[in-house]
Amino acid sequence: YNILNVGDLDGKFNPGDTVDVKVLLEKRIIRNVKKDGIKILGNGEINVPLTVKIDRFTKTAKKKIEAAGGKVEGA
Repeated sequence: YNILNVGDLDGKFNPGDTVDVKVLLEKRIIRNVKKDGIKILGNGEINVPLTVKIDRFTKTAKKKIEAAGGKVEGA
């Protein structure tokens, strides 16, 4: 997996934005996608409500995204 933290998303998107692989590549938050996809970890803070469509999340990452008013879609 490519590994990202919730803190990597904070401040890079507007409230209500949808974050997916295409957007992460366009913004150069990731450079390529490994064959198993992307996993979001719970390190850092997120204060912007986002819809995050990624392959995998830790429980902590999911809680932080939802606590910020966002939602997660994926495994």
